[in-house]
Amino acid sequence: MVLTEDKLKNLYRKEEFKKYVVENGTIMTPSARQFLADKGIEIVKEEAVEEKTAVQEKVIERVVEKAITPKYIGVAGESYFEKPEHMTQISGNILVKKNDVRIIFRGKLDSLQAKWLILQKEFENYGNEKLQKDMESVAVFIKKIVSAEVLDTEMEEIKVLEETLDKIKEISHNPKKFFGIGHLFDISIKNSILVLKLNEMRSSSREIEIAGVTAFSNEKGIIIKKEILKALNRLSSVIYVMMLKGEKGEYGDR
Repeated sequence: MVLTEDKLKNLYRKEEFKKYVVENGTIMTPSARQFLADKGIEIVKEEAVEEKTAVQEKVIERVVEKAITPKYIGVAGESYFEKPEHMTQISGNILVKKNDVRIIFRGKLDSLQAKWLILQKEFENYGNEKLQKDMESVAVFIKKIVSAEVLDTEMEEIKVLEETLDKIKEISHNPKKFFGIGHLFDISIKNSILVLKLNEMRSSSREIEIAGVTAFSNEKGIIIKKEILKALNRLSSVIYVMMLKGEKGEYGDR
């Protein structure tokens, strides 16, 4: 059995505990071990069925460690001494197939980050300080989403475009109040190239959010990593707010 951080988190949410008994044969992921350490939870190994002397145990441990300890393990507990070409690491030395929903999601997120950096470089030519500042703000936001997903950590509280994520939601839902214009429902070639390119990125971010819902639904259909999904939802809102700024002329006449 592979003991992951998500399994421990689900158990801890149901009922907090101070000790966790690890059954014989259980493989614990690095993030699971870190979770227990962060919570100050004592790890207790299940007693072996047969008693062994201290000398025998040490000899067996050395033999196992040197002879049969695998370099990688799969999510189902399978062992690998070399990484198969069709597999990749999802966390620590845990391997999954490259078409795993989490890996597909990471690929889409990686693609969005790459496209945003190219657009950020292109927009430098506009010479608009406010635009450059907003583009960098979003670049940092995307980087934090990537980091939280890959490192399996909680999303930090962050401001984007100098606003909280909840404020961004409010602004994106009320363009008349904050910009004096209506929603940009009828995007066309009549809009500026800046607005059109931002709209393309907004569309890509929505696709990634959908992929995230698939990636973060466990076997029981329960959504995990809700904070990342919230961040992705706000990402599209952030880009939409930038579109409204562009339409209003806050980034210059382009």
